[in-house]
Amino acid sequence: MDLPKYAIVRGVPNTYDQCIRSVIEPIDVELAKEQHRKYYETLLKLGLELIYIEADDRYPDCCFVEDTAIVIGDAAVISRMGAPTRREEVIEVRKILDKCKKIHDIKPSGTIEGGDVLRIDDKLFIGLSKRTNISAVEQVRKIAAPLGVQTIAVETKDLMHLKSDCTYLGRGHLLMALGRFDEAPFNGYRKIIVPEEEAYAANCLAVGGNVIVSDGYPRTKRLIEEAGFATISLDMSEFRKGEGALTCLSVMVLNTQEMVNLILWSKQNNVASGPERSGNLMPNDRIN
Repeated sequence: MDLPKYAIVRGVPNTYDQCIRSVIEPIDVELAKEQHRKYYETLLKLGLELIYIEADDRYPDCCFVEDTAIVIGDAAVISRMGAPTRREEVIEVRKILDKCKKIHDIKPSGTIEGGDVLRIDDKLFIGLSKRTNISAVEQVRKIAAPLGVQTIAVETKDLMHLKSDCTYLGRGHLLMALGRFDEAPFNGYRKIIVPEEEAYAANCLAVGGNVIVSDGYPRTKRLIEEAGFATISLDMSEFRKGEGALTCLSVMVLNTQEMVNLILWSKQNNVASGPERSGNLMPNDRIN
């Protein structure tokens, strides 16, 4: 499986404490911004090049940028969000991807969010969830098939997103919490089962041979390490309160010539970088 070289991230808005969630816990927005900073600093240390999009206070959930797009090789599927209030979050992401990918838009009545899309090699497992329906899955299937990528629908049980409970670590290993989605499509993979009381930790972010895990879930961390993966722990407390997790905060993109051209374009046009400004954040840029 090709490894991602780039990641799109988006800042935490000042209105983040107004994000969509089913259980209301007080969110410390400034702490969320600090946790987000440590998140993208970790991605930089792991060798990814980042494209940073400024937060927009009109969209409290906009830091959960994964939901806005599905990147499949040289194609990008722009989501039609299941949550109507989030649909305009895709605008800035679309502008970026339009410079380096062939854009496909999900048409009504389809709805899909990237948190439901689990890529494993040449397969896309897409959760049928609160936010994603079969109409959108069939549209993605038609886009992905000519690219040699198979699309597989996965039934879920009252999940916001499939990847809330299932993520791929690499080398055939799948991390999952039991009982909330159809596990049959994943037969043949090596399954690492998250303890019931640590279900939140089922969402991890694999970058190369490293796995970024949420801090505070020691049994899950140990299981991942016993499977041969190095782990990096990050505090995700404020994103958990917003019903988001590690994969939610980035869109992973492979190293294609189009992406190289985009990075060169940003440098040549003096696009501002850094978390306080819009533009592109590169590995060697100083983070202010």
